[in-house]
Amino acid sequence: MLIFDDLFAQLLEAIKINLPEVDNTDLVSDKSGHADYSFRTFRLSRLMKTSQEDLFSIIKEALKSVGFVSNVALSSGYVNISILDSFFLESVSKYLSERGQYPDTFQDPERVLIEHTSTNPTGPIHIGRSRNSVIGDGIARIFKRCGYRTTTQYYVNDSGKQVAALYKGFQMYHEKDDPTLGNLLDGYQKIYKTMTDREKEKELVEPEIKRYESGDAEILQKIREYCSIVLQSIVESLQKIGIKIDDYVWESSFLRGGELDSVFESLSDKIEDDSGAKFVSMPDGYKIYLRRSNGTSLYFARDIAYHLFKALNADWIIDILGEDHKDHAKNLSYVLKEFMGYTPRLDFVTYGFMSLEGSKFSTRMGNIVSLDEFVSRATEEGLKVVREKRPDLSESRLHEIAEAVAVSSIRFSIVKVNASKQLDFRWKDALSFEGDSAPYVMYAYARSRSILSRIESVPAGDKSWTMNEWERRLARTLFSYPYHLRDALDSLRPEIIANYCLELVKSFNDFYSQCPVIGSGEETEKRVMLVKNFSEILKDAGSLIGIKFLKEM
Repeated sequence: MLIFDDLFAQLLEAIKINLPEVDNTDLVSDKSGHADYSFRTFRLSRLMKTSQEDLFSIIKEALKSVGFVSNVALSSGYVNISILDSFFLESVSKYLSERGQYPDTFQDPERVLIEHTSTNPTGPIHIGRSRNSVIGDGIARIFKRCGYRTTTQYYVNDSGKQVAALYKGFQMYHEKDDPTLGNLLDGYQKIYKTMTDREKEKELVEPEIKRYESGDAEILQKIREYCSIVLQSIVESLQKIGIKIDDYVWESSFLRGGELDSVFESLSDKIEDDSGAKFVSMPDGYKIYLRRSNGTSLYFARDIAYHLFKALNADWIIDILGEDHKDHAKNLSYVLKEFMGYTPRLDFVTYGFMSLEGSKFSTRMGNIVSLDEFVSRATEEGLKVVREKRPDLSESRLHEIAEAVAVSSIRFSIVKVNASKQLDFRWKDALSFEGDSAPYVMYAYARSRSILSRIESVPAGDKSWTMNEWERRLARTLFSYPYHLRDALDSLRPEIIANYCLELVKSFNDFYSQCPVIGSGEETEKRVMLVKNFSEILKDAGSLIGIKFLKEM
């Protein structure tokens, strides 16, 4: 739970005393520059059959007792509410000095489990799949920042057709070799080129699936070994961009632990037969198959077992899935809730596919850019930019900055785009110091730290803190951080934080260009406090989406 001076809630509460019919949608944050908040009278005027002028009088009277309101005025059906100049800065400064963060948090008892990445352990994670990881990690960080007991989880798909192909491909093409990541990936790609039709696939892979599900010790051990090798490479790649997952759950554990049998027992009155294959029907008649006619299970059944397992330790479950899994998510939710009485809150975040400079990816066909390769390329590109801008720095320092820029640019470029949209990564845009990019945000932070490092003493002012338009805009943007946090959490959209960082940096840059800080006399204390607050809040917000901040750039 977030703790801060929630002006929006306080204004609504004061108005509702005189107007109980008020709805939360009647009051909005004003972006026009006329006021700080605007109350829209149109709905209430129609509902209560009263004039906008009468409503204005009631609202103005109600707000007389609110100490932080400086002015209330009616304009074209909007009641414009202005807040005292000093309030925004004083409120943020109080929390940062007394509580160490703005906003403060109180731990929420709700347990949140976020499953992300979960890419099949059949090859190194490529940059397209890492969009899942970046979005999931961003959402998890936001939940933790808001006080929720949050766990991230990776579902290791070590069952089914693809890992059977990984096993079979290695046996066919590298049986006498050590099971290295390269050999495993080579065999996997070759066998997929061999499986040119369904009959060939059945011949090569289905016998291995049957052996696996029947408990054959040799294939169980080999598949776990091969998957572990690939998974370790994925884990190491994710660490390079600052992502650490809390728990790993192996899909095969639900085959051997009896959970899958429990799924079929729970659905026994819903299961239908199709020549030995088992399925359940959706309301539209669509058949969801749970078991093949040869007795082996399908992914949907194993995913039900996994979600029942999740429910043992979570009140709110969030899955990050590619857009090609939308139907799976819809059907899974229906079966769990309607057929099995599933009680935890269950949300799915689906994301559009990602391309690099217009090129798409495919692990099976070998057309991939691994995350490791991508980070290396980003570091090289970042080094060129940083070296051009800071030729005065040592080579080691240039590399340190380039690495931070690379990781931050990758994550920011991915997270700033709404998950539902397609994303085409462009190097020029990602590494720009001028546009909507991580370097643009990082440079503003470094500038603020440079200003603060040059402040030797701060003259004490009277703290009346009247503000010009640039100071006020920055103070108000700083104050608004908790609202953006709350919106990002409620909507499961980390791009809200990315866009807030850009908005905050824009406000700071405008302030910086118009309001000298060093040597500003009686204005110094106020402006230093604005810069200090900016530095701390930008670092807090940016860290939620994986930006690595440096004091010098």
